[in-house]
Amino acid sequence: MSLRKKLMLSMISIAVIPVVVLGSFCYQYFSKVLLNNVQQRELQNNNQIIYSLDDFFNSLSKISDSLLMSEELTRILQNTYHGPEAQLQNYRDKRQVEELLYRNGYYLDNRIETIAIFPENSDMFYYCTKETINPAYDVREEKWYSRILEKEGAQALIGIHQNGLVQASFQARQPYCVTIGRSIYSAYESKLLGTIIINVNVRDLQELWPEPDQNFQEKFYLVDDENRVVFSDSSEEIGGQFSMSDLSVGISSCEMEGVLYDAMVSESGHQGWKSVKMIMRSKLDKEIAVVPYMTITLVLVLIGLAVLVSLFISKIFTRPLQELYVKMRRFEAEKSGNPLPENQVEIKGLSRSYNRMIEEINSLTIKNYETELQLRRAELMALQSQINPHFIYNTLNSIKWMADMQGSKRMVTALDSLIKLMQFSSKNSQEVNRIQDEIDLIKDYINLINLKYFDRIVTLIRVEPGIERYETLKFLLQPIVENSIYHGFNKMTQSCAIKINISRKGDRILYEVIDNGKGMSKEKIRQALKEEHSANSHSFNKIGLYNVNKRIQYMFGEDYGVKIDSELGRYTRVLVEIPARVYKEEKADE
Repeated sequence: MSLRKKLMLSMISIAVIPVVVLGSFCYQYFSKVLLNNVQQRELQNNNQIIYSLDDFFNSLSKISDSLLMSEELTRILQNTYHGPEAQLQNYRDKRQVEELLYRNGYYLDNRIETIAIFPENSDMFYYCTKETINPAYDVREEKWYSRILEKEGAQALIGIHQNGLVQASFQARQPYCVTIGRSIYSAYESKLLGTIIINVNVRDLQELWPEPDQNFQEKFYLVDDENRVVFSDSSEEIGGQFSMSDLSVGISSCEMEGVLYDAMVSESGHQGWKSVKMIMRSKLDKEIAVVPYMTITLVLVLIGLAVLVSLFISKIFTRPLQELYVKMRRFEAEKSGNPLPENQVEIKGLSRSYNRMIEEINSLTIKNYETELQLRRAELMALQSQINPHFIYNTLNSIKWMADMQGSKRMVTALDSLIKLMQFSSKNSQEVNRIQDEIDLIKDYINLINLKYFDRIVTLIRVEPGIERYETLKFLLQPIVENSIYHGFNKMTQSCAIKINISRKGDRILYEVIDNGKGMSKEKIRQALKEEHSANSHSFNKIGLYNVNKRIQYMFGEDYGVKIDSELGRYTRVLVEIPARVYKEEKADE
């Protein structure tokens, strides 16, 4: 190990170990602190809900106080109904009491669903509500009625139950409610005169706290003093027994359905109701993850700074000799092909490396001179063996003239098509040309191919008027037609048809090539578009479907290209899309 590395590692070790220890301590400390802060925040929200509930029930208690102190109500409850006008008097008293209930009770808080008084001196009961009343209801038949009597005029809060005072709608059960109940006694005789009940629909209790987020990682429960669920995120649980009744007030952990939850529980000191917020530990871990990550990031930054400082200091101490030694050894290693050794700086090694470097430079200079001579000879031989393309055109024209003189029209047509194909291939190096030029190329190519297939290949070309002047990639259609002939029509004896449709759709030019060949499987379609294949001896050029697709995407972007649709034994349809651009003559002249 070199002197520089030893010095750098020593300095890094001295700096990194305390940083890692401090980072580990900070990670654990901040994780606990943040987790506790999140839990305390949720517990405070629960306490606020309990406070709002107590305040709401206290306001209902004050409403019931005002009714108890009404001399008019007490007088009516003490009436006795006898004689022929008893029933009429009873209805008059009922109207007065219900006006009193509306004025001093129902009107004061819109969260009251029903408010009613059940007198002891009459079979009627007095009520005020917007709901449909159940006329057969008798509060004395309720299980919790005895709890109201036991309070002897004090407020009794009855937990969640079905509101029997309200008529249930068709095929629906009676709504759940909570009840404030108080018994009414005469001031002097302590005689029971009746019972006041104030019912609040559990849905209206939700106005007392913010609407909870619809999050499966959190659960919120409001539980009454009999451990029944007054509210839950899941409506099916409302009215049932709370399953986690053993949770203590404050912050604790529990498991539900195999998942670890943190439970924050607040309890009302007056009513005995509980507000329970349960949050998955995984969600809390996500909320507090940012600071531990910041701690880790800070540790990594400090380690990085320690490495940089150590590297800088060690480089200052050893740089002069180390640079010279490494350069010498690197030159030797590159020449021999062996990996660069990590040896310590040696003065004797510098001298040996320098002498060997001078010898290698002289040897490389000689080899470079000999290589240049060989390249020049090869270029000269290539120029001497190159045939002038104009000589080939002139020779083919002479053969064409001789065939015309002998009356061989088919040979004349074939030679004319071959000459046009060769001229088209070599006339310029541009990537684009006119659509009309590409159509002429296909016609000449089909003329030549039909020499081999005895005119069995029938081609129908349809071009939308006016788009012949638009530009297209050079050799765009020819590889597709060639693929249809050598793969789609291979070993076919019946007539082979190729339809070529060229049209414009919006800002795109659409090419559609359809053949009635043997078709392609999905695997062959994938290989044709995704894999490059070498050209065979029958190919006119080395451009295949893969190259056509890639050229289009390189030239115009990923939104354009080649698509293939085929059915084995029936057809193959190739669809090509390129942008619609008018061909500019100067492109060919550049």
